[in-house]
Amino acid sequence: MEDKKTSNNAVETDNEEDFASLLAQYERSHDALKSGQVVQGKIVSIFDTEVLVDAGGRSEGILKKEEITAPDGSLLFGVGDSIPVMVDSGAVLDHQLRVSFIKANRAKRQAALAEAITSGKSLEGKVVEIVKGGLLVDVGMRGFVPASQIDEQYVEDLKPFLGQTFTFRVMQHDLPNGKLILSRKAILKEASAEKRKETLANLAEGQLLQGVVKRILDYGVFVDIGGVEGLLHISEMSWKRIKHPSELFRIGDRIGVEILKYDRDKGRISLGYRKAVDDPWLKAAQLHSEGTLVQGIVKKLEHFGAFVELGSGIQGLIPISEMSWTKRLSHPDQFLKVGDLVEAVVTRLDVMNRKMSLSLKQVTEHPWEVFAGEHVAGQIVQGRVTRAADFGLFVELAEGVEGLVHLSELADAPTKGLLGSFKPGQEILVKLLAIDLENKKISLSLRAVTESEAHDSVQEYQASAANDGSHRLGESFPQELKQKSQKAE
Repeated sequence: MEDKKTSNNAVETDNEEDFASLLAQYERSHDALKSGQVVQGKIVSIFDTEVLVDAGGRSEGILKKEEITAPDGSLLFGVGDSIPVMVDSGAVLDHQLRVSFIKANRAKRQAALAEAITSGKSLEGKVVEIVKGGLLVDVGMRGFVPASQIDEQYVEDLKPFLGQTFTFRVMQHDLPNGKLILSRKAILKEASAEKRKETLANLAEGQLLQGVVKRILDYGVFVDIGGVEGLLHISEMSWKRIKHPSELFRIGDRIGVEILKYDRDKGRISLGYRKAVDDPWLKAAQLHSEGTLVQGIVKKLEHFGAFVELGSGIQGLIPISEMSWTKRLSHPDQFLKVGDLVEAVVTRLDVMNRKMSLSLKQVTEHPWEVFAGEHVAGQIVQGRVTRAADFGLFVELAEGVEGLVHLSELADAPTKGLLGSFKPGQEILVKLLAIDLENKKISLSLRAVTESEAHDSVQEYQASAANDGSHRLGESFPQELKQKSQKAE
């Protein structure tokens, strides 16, 4: 009996040791979970407002059902699904744990953020709100992007960014306190620098490239041709003269350009936009040979002349000396104004150097040639006194045509004092003594007019006396003729 009893006691002792060992193993495999710990759990039951999750602890955790409920009311997970949860608190009175799916996800995002920040990785996020001074972006937690860090250039209108997803670089952070400052500009600059390096390595004069207009200034536009900007000068935009680049381009326009010049040392790139096939100078010799009459619009006035743009797009210069036969101009604005439609004669065409000279005055005949064609020496004409000189009197016979009455041709006994009796603007009769068209000189006589009138009066009287035979010349000399003779003397 004693042996049997001893044997039973031994069996009981072994069983107790086995149970204690199993319990220890269970407890070791189900160590108490700590508050804030994130573990992978398994959904075991779903109730009206709560969900039981086996989180590997000594008891199942309670999760609020709303945390795994979609906006439309459907459940995101079902029984048997594995989900991350955070231990929200220790055991409560009913020996149940509280766990959170939302907090677990937030913790995982923050851990990922911390790792990205430490490693210098970029973050992808969606713009969720426009706030004063910038944007709010969701990158796992909300971060702030200052307006100055949204693009490479400052952006005033932030509305187009709302709802868009971009890549950002962390500038400042304090994750425990929810502070995160982000920059998209840093990412863009890095990409531009890489692209610029590649572009510059392959850049060559004569290349045709696609670019984007970035800036518009009075003298030209800056075009991005692949991470590097080149200048398209206003003179290289069109064969026709334009006042401002905004007449042709807007910021953001995609345009085709040619590399005209690349200075590697200074990093300067000059661009061209005009197409060679549209060059109006290619047909200039056919359309505008010397002597051709053309029409154009006055585009610019300079002290030395006026630039006129023809319908073909070519610009020619009218020198100030070629504007009028008769007027002496100190500036072209005394004769023309910008926008005037004019007719001119092509006087010189230099296709090689892309230069054209025009003349306004050659459209009409020279007034001296017109006068010489209508008058001959010996004629008596009416003129207008313009000015007096020590040696004589200048008389305008037609617009731009002036002759000289020499002092000796004023009267039979002329004096310098006699010149003072004539006033500018006074109209007088003069006789054409000589016309020198080549040297543009006309000699006039006032004395010859008086003599001619006296001679005509004598002839008229002699003819009258011969007809009636009753008078002698000396007795009946007309009083008027006597006065004219005295005046001539």
